[in-house]
Amino acid sequence: MKLRGRFTLTLALAALVPITVAAVTTRHMIASKATDTYLKKRENAKAAVEGALGRLSNQVSGVVRSLASPKHPYVDGMVVDSLKDSLERVDFARWREQSQPWMQGLSLDVLAIGIAERDDAPPRVIVAPHYKALEREDLPELRGKVLASQGRAFFHLEEVGGTEGSGTGQPATKRILVAEAGMRFEEHSGLVFRYGYVLAGRQVTAELLKPIHEGGQDTDARIVAPGGGVLVPPGPYWSALAGDDLIRVPLDGIDGKPVAFVEIAVSNKDLAVLRTLTYLSAGLALAALGAVVLIGLLVARRTARDLDALVEGSLAASRGDLDHRVPVRSKDEIGAVASAFNFMMEDLRTSKERLVIAERIAAWQEIARRLAHEIKNPLTPIQMAMDTLRKTWKKQHPSFDEILEESTTTVLQEADRLKHIVAEFSDFARMPKPDFQRVDLNEVVRSALTLYQGALALDVKLGELPQLDADKNQLNQVVLNLVENARDAIGKRPNGKITVATRLGEAGDRAVLVVEDNGPGVPGDLKDKVFAPYFTTKHAKGGTGLGLAIVHRIVSDHGGRIAVSDAPGGGARFSIELPLRNGTALLASRI
Repeated sequence: MKLRGRFTLTLALAALVPITVAAVTTRHMIASKATDTYLKKRENAKAAVEGALGRLSNQVSGVVRSLASPKHPYVDGMVVDSLKDSLERVDFARWREQSQPWMQGLSLDVLAIGIAERDDAPPRVIVAPHYKALEREDLPELRGKVLASQGRAFFHLEEVGGTEGSGTGQPATKRILVAEAGMRFEEHSGLVFRYGYVLAGRQVTAELLKPIHEGGQDTDARIVAPGGGVLVPPGPYWSALAGDDLIRVPLDGIDGKPVAFVEIAVSNKDLAVLRTLTYLSAGLALAALGAVVLIGLLVARRTARDLDALVEGSLAASRGDLDHRVPVRSKDEIGAVASAFNFMMEDLRTSKERLVIAERIAAWQEIARRLAHEIKNPLTPIQMAMDTLRKTWKKQHPSFDEILEESTTTVLQEADRLKHIVAEFSDFARMPKPDFQRVDLNEVVRSALTLYQGALALDVKLGELPQLDADKNQLNQVVLNLVENARDAIGKRPNGKITVATRLGEAGDRAVLVVEDNGPGVPGDLKDKVFAPYFTTKHAKGGTGLGLAIVHRIVSDHGGRIAVSDAPGGGARFSIELPLRNGTALLASRI
C-alpha cells in the first residue's frame, strides 16, 4: 500500500475517537435530568444552612441592638450608675447577680459588658458571666470587637467557663463556636461621659443543622474548625454520605476569614447508575482509542523507520561519508526517495573524487608556484654575491677581503632564509592529527594571552562554556596565530585594540571563539584567499602566509569552521566554531 493509503487508513481509524465522544455526549444528555436533580438537592441543602445562619445572625444582632439601646433597664442602667462614681467603686456583685436572668431570658451563651471613661480607652469589663476571669479587667480586645462589629454578627471560638468543678480554684474553660455581635453607646451627666461596650452571642449547636437533619437519609451535616476538629457533630448518616463531594459553607470571623465551616453531605445514589454508565462509556472509548493508537503506531513505525534511515543518511552526507547508503524496503514514495538518495550519494562521491583530484592538483600548483617564488628571492642575491666574488678574485681587487666578507655574509643570510622556508613548509606538511582530550577553551585562551599582558590592548570576554573535545596545544597555536595576525594588523595605531571573546553557540552544540581587531580589515577580494597556504600581504615584514593556513587546517581537523568578516567598528573579525563533541557534525553555521 502506498504512503497515501496508509495515512488515509490511519485517519479513518482515528474517526473512532469522535464517534466515541459523540456516544458519551449522548449519554450525558440523557442523564442530564438526574444530574440536575442532584445539583438542585445540593443547592437546597446549602440554601437551608445559609438561611439558618442568616436567622441566627439576625437574632444575635437584634439582641445586641436591644441591649445597647438608650434607657435599657439593665445595660444602660449599669452605665448610668457608673456616672455617679469612679469605675473602681462599681458594684460588680450586684450586676453579676442580675446578669444571669438576663442571659437566660435572651438565650445568650456569651455576654460581656465593659465601660470606659474615655473614647479611646480600653473598657473595664463589668460583667462577663460566660467567663468570669475577664471581670474587672481592662480589655482592649472587647473594644476592638465591638467597633469592628457595629451590630453585625460574626462567628468566634469563645472561651467560656468558671471555677465550678475544677477542683483547683482555677477556671475550667472550654472553647465553643459562638455567633456574636457588639455595639457601643454613650451616656453622660454634665461633663462626665461613660462609653458602654456590649458583646453578646449564642452558641452554634446542632439546632443550626436541623433543616439538614430533617432531610432524611439523603443529607447530613456537621461543623468543623479549619484544622479539621469537629465543633458540632453530624447526624447518624454522615459515615455513609461523607465519601461524596462535600459542600462547605464558611462561618466568617470578625476579620472576614473563616473560623469554621459547615460541611454538608448530599447523597449521590441517583448518580450511581450514571457513574457506572460513564465508566463503561469511557472504557469503550479508551479501548477504541487504544486500538486506533496501536494501529497508527504500527503504520507510523514502519514509515518512521524508513524516514529515520533517510535522516541518518543525510547526517552521514553532512559528515562527508559519501559511501553511506540507505536501505530500500518498499516500492512506495519513501522507497523512491531512498533510491533517489542513494543515486545522489553515488553522484556526489564520484563528483567529490574528481573535485578532490582537481583541487589537489590546483593546490600543489599554487604551492609550487609560491614556493618557487619564495626560493627564487634568496637565490638572486646569492647568485649576485658569488658572481661579484669571482670577478674580484680574477682581478685581484685590493678590497677583495672586504668584498669576500660581504658576499659570504649575504650567502649565509639567504641560505638561512631558504632553510626557514623549507622548515615551515616541512612543518606544515607534517602537521599531526589532533590528540583529542577534554579541554577548557577559556583556560586555553587565558593561558595563550598571558604572553601579551602589558604589551597589547586586549579586551577579553569569556562566556560560560562546557569542556569540549580538542587538542589543547593546537588550540593554543590557533589563538596565538590569530592574535599575532591581529597585532600585525593594528600596527602602531594609538587606539589599536584586539578583542578576544568566547561564547556558547546558538545551537548549544558548539563553542565559538572570536578574535577581532580595529585595523584596516581584509579587502573583499582577498577574503577567499586568506586561508590559502603561502598567501600573505606581509612580504615586506617577512611573512610566509602559513599562519592562517595552519589555523584553517587545525579548525578543519577539529570538525569546525572558520570565517573572516568585517568588524562592526572597522577591522577584521575571525570567528571559529568548534563542536563540543568530536565527530559531531555542525549542520548549520551559527557564525
